[in-house]
Amino acid sequence: MDHAPFDSVDPESHSRRYSWAAAPADPSERVHAGLAALEEIIRGERHLSPGAHTLGVRLTAAAEGSVTMTATPAEWALNNGGTVHGGIVSGWVDSALGYATATVVEPGVGYNTLDLTVRYIRALRLERTPATISAEVEHVGRSTCVVQAKVTDTDGRTCASASGVMMLFRP
Repeated sequence: MDHAPFDSVDPESHSRRYSWAAAPADPSERVHAGLAALEEIIRGERHLSPGAHTLGVRLTAAAEGSVTMTATPAEWALNNGGTVHGGIVSGWVDSALGYATATVVEPGVGYNTLDLTVRYIRALRLERTPATISAEVEHVGRSTCVVQAKVTDTDGRTCASASGVMMLFRP
């Protein structure tokens, strides 16, 4: 495996430095499909996508039809009101939808977000993170996968709920 991605935040200078893993040379290894690929991510043998890494999420559990991720944002993720920006939360949810889809498709199947609806229920504050993002597949068909997701704070309160449809690209 190539160099490990890192993420470093310096609150004093209001700066963030991070790196991400280079895309695998073999295109078949770029798509995370199949539960085995996600188990490799959890064990640190494979990396999250650069986008997911940039958003600060970590895959913590995967089973057929579901995933759990955590996110520990810092000041870089805040809006002017001092809470986690809705676009960051939406990005977490979008990543969770994709990784949940990966648990129910076989290697070689690609997928992309077709539709995403996020309902913001309460503001997420830094002092109530890490946030937990859980996603569960509701239906998988030949060309689409329907997924439900929820973002909760450290008090177990729901901050956002979401639903999405992933388009499947079968060989």
